[in-house]
Amino acid sequence: MGLYSHYDTSHTHPVNRALHMIAIPLGFSSVFFLRKRPKLALALIPSAFGLAWLGHLIEGNKPAFLSNPTHVLVAPVWMARRIFGKQHGEPGEEQRTMQQSA
Repeated sequence: MGLYSHYDTSHTHPVNRALHMIAIPLGFSSVFFLRKRPKLALALIPSAFGLAWLGHLIEGNKPAFLSNPTHVLVAPVWMARRIFGKQHGEPGEEQRTMQQSA
């Protein structure tokens, strides 16, 4: 199973997905505040992780990054795909499927 597929299957509960839609931008926004507001930046990171962990507690599974830390980088891709409508499969999956059936 690819990184994206594993991440997606670890986030199936609607409340977990909603909390991650808040937590992911919250956590990544801390990078923008590091220079001007370092205390705020440091507060955003545990807040984001807290929301994500709450989602996993509700869903009843462990966060995907515990099995593979790379999932922290998959999270924004997953969120963007959820927002813009491409929800299933890995990037490029449709193109590979079309090439195989041709």
